[in-house]
Amino acid sequence: MRKRANICLTAAAVFIFAFAEAVNAQDAAENGFPGAYPPAGTDTASVPADGVDIDNDNISRIDTVDTADTVNLSAVNTFDTVNNVNNDSSVIDKRTPSPKSDAEPAPLSGACWGFGAGLSVGTVPIFQMWRQHFPGSLRQLGLSDTGGGEAALLRYRVIETPDAFNFAIPLRLSLYNIGKKHVFALAVSFFRNSNEFQSTLDIADTVTRRINVLERLVYYSASIEAAGSWAIPQIFFSVDGAQQTFFSLVLGVSPINTFTREREIQTGFKNSDTRMQSAADSVGRKFAALSGNGLSLSWRAGLSVIKRYQSGYGAEFGLFYSGAYSGYFHSEGVRLTEDHIKTRGAGLNDESVNGGKPLSFLSNQAEFRATLLVPTRRGGNLTPDTLND
Repeated sequence: MRKRANICLTAAAVFIFAFAEAVNAQDAAENGFPGAYPPAGTDTASVPADGVDIDNDNISRIDTVDTADTVNLSAVNTFDTVNNVNNDSSVIDKRTPSPKSDAEPAPLSGACWGFGAGLSVGTVPIFQMWRQHFPGSLRQLGLSDTGGGEAALLRYRVIETPDAFNFAIPLRLSLYNIGKKHVFALAVSFFRNSNEFQSTLDIADTVTRRINVLERLVYYSASIEAAGSWAIPQIFFSVDGAQQTFFSLVLGVSPINTFTREREIQTGFKNSDTRMQSAADSVGRKFAALSGNGLSLSWRAGLSVIKRYQSGYGAEFGLFYSGAYSGYFHSEGVRLTEDHIKTRGAGLNDESVNGGKPLSFLSNQAEFRATLLVPTRRGGNLTPDTLND
């Protein structure tokens, strides 16, 4: 820093000196003010000083020598300044960082960890099968509104039905390799989807003789994924502020692909109430728990963009179509069929359900995903083109 300051001061002094000399010469030529150099062609011998005769030849020789010495001294100073700049160039290159621009930071590249989350919405057919076949009346529960020698009627009401569409928040841990024209990644992803059905049975005009039913279908999957992204030329498509826009394709396999049908039955009657106890037993059979695990092959295709921030971190944003084929579900060694979902009250090994179509389905969803990109090397991964950023 001190050498650079000396160089700057020296250069400024040379510039000021040269500028002053130029102004002095110009003013002398135009105005002839005292102390300035006389204009060219002026005879200095004609100007006496205090009546003393001046030897014109000697003065000319003295002026010539002084001017030559001044020129030589200026040349030496200029030469020393240039030498100092040349000698210190390596120091400047090594110690002086290039000024950073307020524009977009240098592109992100190399290996990065990715921590992602998203939002997916769409249809998962196992939820539709379950929704279309849950009991909606006393008859489907194997009950009637009268019985037990009582005049009071038994009522069955559906309080909450499952949503037609399924929402999920998939989570993803990835290892990226980011290049200028392509991105490759390996990832582990997980999502969980659930929906609820609520109903109640009660005796009309009573409060304590009641059965509340809650059934929940939970579907979750853990996948191993491989992703590839290829840059889209900016002439065709680009996003302002993004490092690059990519077409992305993801393929995955899910060895953990599980659904669970859970139930929760709450009763509000006395143990001696035989009519309500009989209704509770029937409800327990119709809302029997069921679970199974299968395999799934998934794919995802869409557009994504990568952006790098001044902090050194980056982000990937993507909008995708997501599909998955799930099948080969088993529970306790039994291959599950669609009738295990549709038929209420049947046992796992009943012939009425084991002869049906094997349980499998195709899911279709739209997914938005955001991923935080953290370079594996501290300080970020820089390419040779970005070392000065």
